[in-house]
Amino acid sequence: MTNKTMFSNARDAVLGLPIITVIGNREMYIENYRSIIYYDCECIKLKTRLGMICIQGADLQIAYYDDEEIMIKGKIIHLEV
Repeated sequence: MTNKTMFSNARDAVLGLPIITVIGNREMYIENYRSIIYYDCECIKLKTRLGMICIQGADLQIAYYDDEEIMIKGKIIHLEV
């Protein structure tokens, strides 16, 4: 990760903007989400400060979440921000 990328991520975190990290098509971390709107094995919808994030796929599951971060596992097919 370059210094520019690290600074950009730090700025986004301070502003409360969502930070999305995708690893392949099997794992996703989203920081700075506000709430889980909808959840089933094919679709997860999250509310953020900027609006809705919709993750579509197969065998989706929320592996971990707290007040600031959520980890999603499964086959991620489509991400809409």
